[in-house]
Amino acid sequence: MDEPVYNLRIVTPQGIAYEGTVAHAQVPAEHGFVGVLANHAPYLTSSAGGKFTIREESGLLREFKVEPGFFEFKSNRAFFLTRGCENL
Repeated sequence: MDEPVYNLRIVTPQGIAYEGTVAHAQVPAEHGFVGVLANHAPYLTSSAGGKFTIREESGLLREFKVEPGFFEFKSNRAFFLTRGCENL
């Protein structure tokens, strides 16, 4: 059985830093990391920034260093709005 997935977009003032289909994200929330899988309850949190890890639909792990921002998950769509994002 295939693992459920959802759409994730990381957006900076310069544009879209990442857009893809993921199975899991580990979000650097304000008070610790939060793991987000498909079909998660609606969720909104601020972030102090840090390491943002995702596992893509293909199984590939990717890591980003993100600056402070906000993460929202709703209806299997996730957005991370941040001042900056770079690949690690």
